[in-house]
Amino acid sequence: MKIKKYVAEDMKEGMMRVKKDLGMEAVILHSRPVRRKGLLGFFTPRQVEIIAAVDPTRKQPPVNDNMLKKVAEKDQEISSMAEELKELKGKITEISTVALGSGQDEKVGSGVVTKKKSSAYWRNYLEHHDLDPNLMEEIFSEAEEEAARPGRISHAQMAEILKEKASAKISSINGSSNRTQVFVGPTGVGKTTTLAKVAARYSISEQEKVGLVTIDHYRIGAVDQLRAYSEIMDLPLEVVMNPQDLFKVMMRLEGCDRILVDTAGRATGNNEQLEDLAAYIDMLKPADIYLVISATTRRQDISYITEKFARLNYNRLVLTKLDETNSYGALLNSPYYTKVPLAYLTDGQRVPEDLKQAAEIDVAGMLWRAG
Repeated sequence: MKIKKYVAEDMKEGMMRVKKDLGMEAVILHSRPVRRKGLLGFFTPRQVEIIAAVDPTRKQPPVNDNMLKKVAEKDQEISSMAEELKELKGKITEISTVALGSGQDEKVGSGVVTKKKSSAYWRNYLEHHDLDPNLMEEIFSEAEEEAARPGRISHAQMAEILKEKASAKISSINGSSNRTQVFVGPTGVGKTTTLAKVAARYSISEQEKVGLVTIDHYRIGAVDQLRAYSEIMDLPLEVVMNPQDLFKVMMRLEGCDRILVDTAGRATGNNEQLEDLAAYIDMLKPADIYLVISATTRRQDISYITEKFARLNYNRLVLTKLDETNSYGALLNSPYYTKVPLAYLTDGQRVPEDLKQAAEIDVAGMLWRAG
């Protein structure tokens, strides 16, 4: 058995190389995404590593450029068919949606739906996404008032009205006026990874000098995780053990344009831990305090978190782990409960690609597109 490893830009390129090198009988034993080596690899799309094998004792037809061309054409043909099926599915969905909301008459089985039924459909949809009931009533009250105008309204048009009313409930902010930025929140919401993404944005995209500070000396490996990020991005890192050390640390980072502070995740119901964290934050002001919440969090828990962490006077919101849920009510629940602007969304582990500025995104639209 002859086994070889290939690294390519994507699976298609890798397969072409395997077939050309090992022949048409080659089989793929394993494939996985890999990063490029060095600092560049941390901030660029991943490549694909392929382990392929072939039995050298088995006779294979010779591989020539014409055969590879046919393979490529077949792959392209399959891709085109997939795109056509996707487009056809979209058209069928669009036709069905228009048919559902094309009129206002109460006719069973005719494909015609009243505004009342369209409203009921979207209520069920948003309940499925765990939207806060009070927020839902506000949105529907305003939307149904507008939908009551004379004339027909389609199912999709009702969705647009609801989305417009929901968007008005969300405020977002682009950038930060303060030099010091602190990331707080419950355990396991991704504060350290989010901080690294924000640091990379400032350092690479905006060419600012960034300093990192961690007061998370409770969680095993927390300092090591941030140190790894700091070494990759060549950023200074300071570890603080008590609030009194903060003054010296901030003096050492005096030359930095931005100072990003990582904190230990706190048990939401532990007032003593939150008071301990507040003692650090009071020493860092003026600062922007980012409350980090996972999109996987239930609305009751979001309400509880925002109430308890209010002691820290957060003034920004970050919503993480959008790639780990199919229920998007947190997109509206979090800003609704916190009453502060949404700054960032994250939807993956890549640094810094999976960080989005909320001001540049149709946040409410993400909830409706989920359906």
